[in-house]
Amino acid sequence: VSTPIAPSPVPTPGLAKRMKKSKQPLQVTKDLGRWKPADDLLLINAVLQTNDLTSVHLGVKFSCRFNLREIQERWYALLYDPIISKLACQAMRQLHPEAIAAIQSKVLFSKAEEQLLSKVGSTSQPTLDTFQELLHKHPDVFYPSRTAKALQLHWQLMKQYYLLDDQT
Repeated sequence: VSTPIAPSPVPTPGLAKRMKKSKQPLQVTKDLGRWKPADDLLLINAVLQTNDLTSVHLGVKFSCRFNLREIQERWYALLYDPIISKLACQAMRQLHPEAIAAIQSKVLFSKAEEQLLSKVGSTSQPTLDTFQELLHKHPDVFYPSRTAKALQLHWQLMKQYYLLDDQT
């Protein structure tokens, strides 16, 4: 009769390395389920536009409801984690051009854009030409995919909430 050998409490160095390597992909794939490529693109564009993760959390509608901490973690992962960043970039490159255009149309307005829009008087009846002219005068301020119609709709919202310069 042989006596059973007790398992060693300390794993061998080779096993420890394999365990560490196997844990890393689990962490990467854990996030991949909730964060869609469209969410990543929307997050990147919104942060570049506003420079404020809190505004992005409050103002952007993603495919899932993410809390502020999840948004912060994803932003930092996209910036600093080479594996997540590479996978996200590959997935975003495969998005259809129409999907990209739809995502870009949802990007938040920056403070500079809203300042320019607020200068259009609330008593005036601005036409699409007014907003088109605004786009042409300030191409460096407005997000590249903004249209005159998008500006007009946002101006109307600003007017409704009394956010124009000539409103109290």
